[in-house]
Amino acid sequence: MDEQIGMASLDSLNSDQLKGKTIFIRCDFNVPLVATDKGYYRVADDTRIRRFLDTTFKKIHELTEGDCRIIIGSHLGRPHKQKGHVGWDGIFNIQYVSSHFDTLIRWRYGDTYTIFPPEVIDSHMKHTLEVASHKRMPPGGIKFLPNLRYLLDPANPDANRKAFIDELASVSDVYINCAFGCSHRVTKSIKMLPQCMRAQKKLVVAGVLLHQEIKKMGNFGRRVINHPGKTVVIAGGAKVSDKINILKQFVHTGVKAIFIGGKMVNAFLLAKKEKSNIKPFCLDDIPTTLQSSNVESNKTLVKEVLLAGEILDLAQGKGVELKFPDDYKCVDEFKSPKYFVKSDPDLNKEFQLDLGPKTIENFRKSILADGVENVFWNGPLGAYDHPTNHEYAEGSLELAQLLFGEALTNPDFSVVIGGGDSAAILNKVGANQLKSLIKRRIEKQLAEPINRSLLSLEFPEEDSYVLWNYLSSNFFVSTGGGAALEFLEKFLKAEGNDDLASYLPGTSTLMELAAA
Repeated sequence: MDEQIGMASLDSLNSDQLKGKTIFIRCDFNVPLVATDKGYYRVADDTRIRRFLDTTFKKIHELTEGDCRIIIGSHLGRPHKQKGHVGWDGIFNIQYVSSHFDTLIRWRYGDTYTIFPPEVIDSHMKHTLEVASHKRMPPGGIKFLPNLRYLLDPANPDANRKAFIDELASVSDVYINCAFGCSHRVTKSIKMLPQCMRAQKKLVVAGVLLHQEIKKMGNFGRRVINHPGKTVVIAGGAKVSDKINILKQFVHTGVKAIFIGGKMVNAFLLAKKEKSNIKPFCLDDIPTTLQSSNVESNKTLVKEVLLAGEILDLAQGKGVELKFPDDYKCVDEFKSPKYFVKSDPDLNKEFQLDLGPKTIENFRKSILADGVENVFWNGPLGAYDHPTNHEYAEGSLELAQLLFGEALTNPDFSVVIGGGDSAAILNKVGANQLKSLIKRRIEKQLAEPINRSLLSLEFPEEDSYVLWNYLSSNFFVSTGGGAALEFLEKFLKAEGNDDLASYLPGTSTLMELAAA
């Protein structure tokens, strides 16, 4: 069944509509940065940037051959939460992203495009648009705006933010939303800017990547609605609150099972114990290893336990199985490089940092049970970025390879990886390791009499990113974490009866403007 998408798309435009124009693209380049030995930063995972280049930017190049001016706007981290502009010249500086973007685009298009990096600190964005104007930027110029969240600087009045949006709208001829990962937020660059530009009779469209994302998510949601009993959900990460709505909706939809892992499993373990107590879970009940010196953090954990209890009760009432790890990798000190395995960690003395070997070994029968055709995974199942031991990523890495291998050889099997940290985990699997997995799965499909030693399998790309994202059409890695969760939750709640563009604020804005 083809789902309806009622918003204008970049795919529908022709060359005349883009050539010679100034194009503003709202991207989601909120990518992880890591410090280098020289005190600078580099992009640790460029999946979001490359997916943009593979889709939306590729289409723009096909239509313009570089005869356009491009302004790219994105946020990076949460600088507005810091005091005194801490990190604005470092971890929150889009300049490191634009530098990596420059490397990637030169590799593909040579000198067709010229990158104009962002200013370091320009919360009013006064200087940046002067560079983006026709007089200062030649055709083929790509201007990166500073971190859009600099606009949220408390010292920056809202009048300045609106003035910036008005000026950006006047400078730009075309607006493209390519930020699926931000389209669940109501921000000025997602909502006000396209409204302002459409009021000026300018083109407002969805990027190829955004269009692709909601189409893929809609198709997967339809599979879940049609066959909830063939659907398994894997939920990891740190907070129950980030996933409470989608987990409740999956329960209401009646999925086969929900597998709980990651740091948030602690809240469920505490909630299960709390059920046997007379009084509700409170601050005094927080185990030693989970206590924080920050009172608000402790209050948040109490809320997390209460939310986990709601999920436990709802799942029991609806007959949906919640599955927890059989064992855990545990340590006495968080930074300890050595771990021990326990089936029931004492959270007053021990930290659980990953799934144990028994759980990993039982992945296939606990997650890929008979008849399972749909798997949705969001959130790491362990401390994959632990500072002293990379083995705490094992559970997530084994799961990723298991799901990918099944998708390769089972055409009825569909996997969606819900962006964010889950997507970053995939790139920890090396290309050679992934190619070995692919070879093994393909060889298993061959008839027994075939002499496998006479066969050779070659890969045109020595790149795990390409294999994860493009080898199998039934294995989809979303670029949006929270956006993927919100889209699916609303889609399932509406039973898929509404336009696909209606489920997120960013896409519904495009839908409304297309009808205006």
